[in-house]
Amino acid sequence: MQQLIKLSIDSLAKLKKSKNLLAYSAGSDSNALFYILKSYNIDFDIALINYKTRKQSDCEEAYAKELAKRYNKLCFTSTCKLEESNFEHNARKKRYEFFETIIKKHSYKNLITAHHLNDKFEWFLMQLSRGAGTVELNGMSEIEKKENYNILRPLLHVDKDKILEFLKINKIKYFQDISNSDTKYFRNQIRDEFATSFVSKYKDGIKRSFEYISNDAKSLQPK
Repeated sequence: MQQLIKLSIDSLAKLKKSKNLLAYSAGSDSNALFYILKSYNIDFDIALINYKTRKQSDCEEAYAKELAKRYNKLCFTSTCKLEESNFEHNARKKRYEFFETIIKKHSYKNLITAHHLNDKFEWFLMQLSRGAGTVELNGMSEIEKKENYNILRPLLHVDKDKILEFLKINKIKYFQDISNSDTKYFRNQIRDEFATSFVSKYKDGIKRSFEYISNDAKSLQPK
């Protein structure tokens, strides 16, 4: 891989010694992470949930299965249809229920997601718009301990532009989810109107700010 994106020592230490499941979607972020993990010789399998919301959803599922077979990985898939009302919330709930079922059945220790710096900043803006304190504004962390497994977000320090550059340089195929540009969803509206251009211009300052917020949040939370 050219211009391989560096992962933190903490994430690598967790991933190297455990059984890992990658939350996969066939989009840009999870495809980049798939090949990054592979380049680091990290052992993992993949899981995808098909919401049947777009014509290409079945193509993405088929591609996930083909990719897993090509690199000798297990591929877990599930189909789920949801109502439009509160779709984002319900989709996330179903997605994590699916992941946790697989984790429990197959004894995975880490669930890896492809959340990146832009995602963290979008969450920050969403919470800021609703009124939030330091803990809520801090949002996602790179390593989050759950009851029976860890959620690892090794790309949380990486901005979207760098991910797209990595994909382009290495000629990695990915699917473009057109629903991500539909501004009827609040998160997409935040992304389109504020977050994307802001992160592109000020990513270094944003990274430092999140480090400060994270340290402040830790001091406010009980051990």
